[in-house]
Amino acid sequence: MALHSRRWLLMVLTSCFATSLFARPAIAADGWWIDQYAVILFTATGRLDAELKEMRIEGADTLLVHADSLPPLLLRWVAWRASLQNMKSVAWVQRPTLQRLKHASSLNGYAALQVDDHFFADPIVSFSQLRQMIGKKQLWCSFQPNQFSEFLARNCDHVDVQIYRMSCPATIDLADRLGLLGRPQSAIAVYHDGTSQADRDLQCFRQAGRDVRNSIFVFKWKNPGSVLSRFLKHPLVARLERIYIQLFKD
Repeated sequence: MALHSRRWLLMVLTSCFATSLFARPAIAADGWWIDQYAVILFTATGRLDAELKEMRIEGADTLLVHADSLPPLLLRWVAWRASLQNMKSVAWVQRPTLQRLKHASSLNGYAALQVDDHFFADPIVSFSQLRQMIGKKQLWCSFQPNQFSEFLARNCDHVDVQIYRMSCPATIDLADRLGLLGRPQSAIAVYHDGTSQADRDLQCFRQAGRDVRNSIFVFKWKNPGSVLSRFLKHPLVARLERIYIQLFKD
């Protein structure tokens, strides 16, 4: 017990020291991620408000919207509906191109631009260029566990590490090995597929997050992609997407 207490104290002190080194402290908030297939499905079926209300009841104050290929009007609509639930919206660019980053940076109603592991695997712009591009928006960063480092994280206003598709105990164990526990400036991102088992896992994640003082970000999929994937692969849809990209091309 004494060894555990000393280890915990050392971890907290190390976290505080590391945080004090950075002029731009990262912040973490609890939120849900929604992919672009879900945006289309929930909007088309009139389920968007109900889904957002459910997320808010679960405790989320942030909605992360997969913004790669959705038109600005629809993205602004989602942000507006989220604001009615007292949720702020973040435009998530999953597969970054320069055009997609510019597109997301220009969106009204979004508090931040978020980039994920695809960006860090092959950065197409520097952090300073990205900062200039997004203006007053915050920069949020989502890392795979093997990508996370303090050197990169210090450039971000928010950090989460994607430890998802794992059980609750395995997630907390990996977070411990990464040195994330007891560091409220770094959130743990976990997975929810809309099943009852995921609901039970989420209860465990939330309790564990409270115990170790980490915020939990939830990647929520209800797998609408399985319904829409064949439609979205249709040649006509692909052609419309190319036309849309050309409209926003410099």
